[in-house]
Amino acid sequence: MFTTLHEGKLGVLGGMIPLDEKVSWVPKGSTGFQPSNCYLLTEGQDHLLVDTGLAVHGGQILDDLAERVGEGGTLSMFFTRSEMDCVSNLEPIAGRLDIERLFTGGVINPFDAFDDMSRAALRGRRHQVDKQRTGDGDSLARAAEIQVGAGRILEIEQPLLRLLPTFWGWDEATGTIFTSDTFTHGVTTSPDGPRVIDSTTGDDTTVEQVAGHLYAKYEWLPRANCEPLREWLYEKFTSLDPEIIAPSRGSVIKGRDVVKRHLNMMLDALNPVHSLAGPVPAQV
Repeated sequence: MFTTLHEGKLGVLGGMIPLDEKVSWVPKGSTGFQPSNCYLLTEGQDHLLVDTGLAVHGGQILDDLAERVGEGGTLSMFFTRSEMDCVSNLEPIAGRLDIERLFTGGVINPFDAFDDMSRAALRGRRHQVDKQRTGDGDSLARAAEIQVGAGRILEIEQPLLRLLPTFWGWDEATGTIFTSDTFTHGVTTSPDGPRVIDSTTGDDTTVEQVAGHLYAKYEWLPRANCEPLREWLYEKFTSLDPEIIAPSRGSVIKGRDVVKRHLNMMLDALNPVHSLAGPVPAQV
């Protein structure tokens, strides 16, 4: 299912995950449905896919990509993490479309699971998004930003809040911040519910729900000093003033007023009521 977020510039692909005891990354007892997301950035004839979504949604994602890129068309990819909700559809997409460039971070090679021919063909198209070279002496091309198309840049940054190597992206052209496995708390009550929270949708999200989803992934946060995390999030969102929060799972959050509300709930989820940290920064 393709949903336009910014006409001609950005859309979200993927499907819904039924929340039951089989889903480990949500709070225990969660119900409803959670969107699983990947994002297509378009600039003229150029396309960049942020993550690839879950394999269970692979058929629909491939069809939507082929419809917009063209059957056998060319696109680049950026992985925010090397986890399965981000990389599952890499191989089927590579079999149907031409991957021009692949931007990844960390030390895991996403082509390791490919057969030798595919791995050899694609290895030279991989770029490392880390700003600095590792001490291993590898010769991968490195980038702190990705050129989506003429005059359009996706800026890459490693967030302070992470477990494995994780990267966020900032697309100034659409005012979108890609937050990977943070801000994943948006769920719906039905599989055909809205996958975008904006000013037109009913939004009854609570701080407790935000905290529950946050701690399901980052279970150590209640025992941590969260002051640096709160300061980093507050400063990042204040400087960028995003219009869209685009997580790899959970509802897309759209509209500056809605974004500020969810940021404030995230900051509150990291305050002493929910953790052992100190005072929360002033709200946006």
